[in-house]
Amino acid sequence: MNQPEERKEDLWGYLASAGRPVVLYGTGNGADKILDQLNLRHIPVSGVFASSGFVRDRSFRGFPVETYEALKACFPDMIVLICFGTSLPDVLGNIDRIAKECETYAPDVPVYGDHLFDAAFYAAHREEFSSVRSYLEDDLSRDTFDRVISYKLTGNYVLLRPCERPSEELKDLLSPPEGSRYIDLGAYNGDTVLFYSELYPQIRSILAVEPDRRNFRKLTETARSNFPSDVSHPSQGSFGKASVSCIRALVSDRDGTAFVPRNRGRGVHETGSSEKGEELTAISLVTLLQDQKADLIKMDVEGNERKAIEGGREILLRDKPDLIVSCYHRSEDLFSLPLLIREIVPEYKVYMRHHPHLLCWETEFIFTCR
Repeated sequence: MNQPEERKEDLWGYLASAGRPVVLYGTGNGADKILDQLNLRHIPVSGVFASSGFVRDRSFRGFPVETYEALKACFPDMIVLICFGTSLPDVLGNIDRIAKECETYAPDVPVYGDHLFDAAFYAAHREEFSSVRSYLEDDLSRDTFDRVISYKLTGNYVLLRPCERPSEELKDLLSPPEGSRYIDLGAYNGDTVLFYSELYPQIRSILAVEPDRRNFRKLTETARSNFPSDVSHPSQGSFGKASVSCIRALVSDRDGTAFVPRNRGRGVHETGSSEKGEELTAISLVTLLQDQKADLIKMDVEGNERKAIEGGREILLRDKPDLIVSCYHRSEDLFSLPLLIREIVPEYKVYMRHHPHLLCWETEFIFTCR
């Protein structure tokens, strides 16, 4: 990838001083957030392009959506900002082709929250970052942590590639006991229910929680198709000796009613009650499990991870389950989540892994006392 010499300022400072045309690749929610940040810093945007199959007679925030080739012809020295995440090989191949011809970055903007991971944010939390790094158990975790921070500051997504590891390697870190109970918080369409039940055949009981209505419907279909048995509230079946139950709710720090935006964009997350949105049952991990033991918990709850942890303090203290916790939704997740979990259970060993994906999505902390 064409990159300037190593620099001390973050990506936003570099773009402000570069004095070159900046163009956006993509027209989704990420492009909205990146354009907002550029406007805030008075960094002009020269154009917007999309992949060839998505170029139609349309516009994005006042810019006609063009092809890469058309913008490249107009602005030979343009800087390209990738405005979406992907793991699709053909899209990644196209991005690599563009990066050979243009200086290309993938700015990190938070999925949720208002804290941008820029140089000022990093400086304000340097002590917390240092503390988290000192907890990490192996060289790969420390290298991943350092590379994630460097990527977030510079937008240089190539920095992440040396630390990418397949999800299957989690088996090297976690080994739940025979007869384990697996809790999937943010089960999406059931993909992780299938993945972890196959990775750990010793799992005998699965509780899958998903707040989004459409995703929940797919989750229950996945459960019925892959865990065939009599169905009860609303899906229960078997995978070997395993059983699976699905619940539609938002995992939080309390029980009651949550309000979620109707126009969600990406995932379901909790908002303030003053916002008019869809009402949904909120439930804490303590209420969800009651007297049932947890051996392995996966949390990927669209920015609600901290609330889910707070609502599960008693469970973490009582069971000390293995944890797989996503840390890419909010900028502060990179330090606030591991610090909170270690405060609750100081004996947890902490690891960090990043799985193949453009941007820092699919990045998680792993906690175990075993």
